[in-house]
Amino acid sequence: MKHAIKTPKTYRNATPGFAIEITDDTELGSGILIAVGDGRYQPLGVVISINEAREVADDDLRRRMRELEAGGEPMCPESYVVWAMGLEGEYRELKRFRL
Repeated sequence: MKHAIKTPKTYRNATPGFAIEITDDTELGSGILIAVGDGRYQPLGVVISINEAREVADDDLRRRMRELEAGGEPMCPESYVVWAMGLEGEYRELKRFRL
């Protein structure tokens, strides 16, 4: 007996690599926000949406600026990247933004 491989249903306006169209307010379940810069990366945490990722990134950049002003040497992010689970269950880059 042959078993058919079930493929996830995708919608007409789906974001490439995802089953649905993902907007800034779409609930991601467990998106991951990562700061990227200076040839390095730093995971910042789990985010529920792209909007929440922007808020976390704003706070992160303010914290880094305070550390820099206090004489520290924090990583200087060139961009922030949101990763989310794609169609096949793998995490993939969803959104990259700069502040």
